[in-house]
Amino acid sequence: LVLGLVLGIREASQKPVLKIGEPRVRVEGTTATIQITVKNTSENTTYCPEIGIAAIDGDGLDLAAGVALPDLTDGRLAPRASANFIGTLTGLTETELNEKLDEYVAFVIDKNPCE
Repeated sequence: LVLGLVLGIREASQKPVLKIGEPRVRVEGTTATIQITVKNTSENTTYCPEIGIAAIDGDGLDLAAGVALPDLTDGRLAPRASANFIGTLTGLTETELNEKLDEYVAFVIDKNPCE
């Protein structure tokens, strides 16, 4: 019983407080625009997150990387709130887009609790 309680608390504490949605991607030429929804699952902390984006190849290596910025907000995520972030990746070649690109990803660089 005690072990189950400890494991349950440990599992709850390891869940990410910021959830990243699936990247939505629009490619025009060799420029990829990536939109991501970020949700704050916290009950009482407002975050000002820094969100990264990348185009990765089949080996998990970055072909291009950047930062997504808040869209239509100041980037403050109140408890239980969501916001869209948008970033642009440039410099990808036609070969990288057509032959090497495996997927686009988004990730939390820093949670940044707001003051």
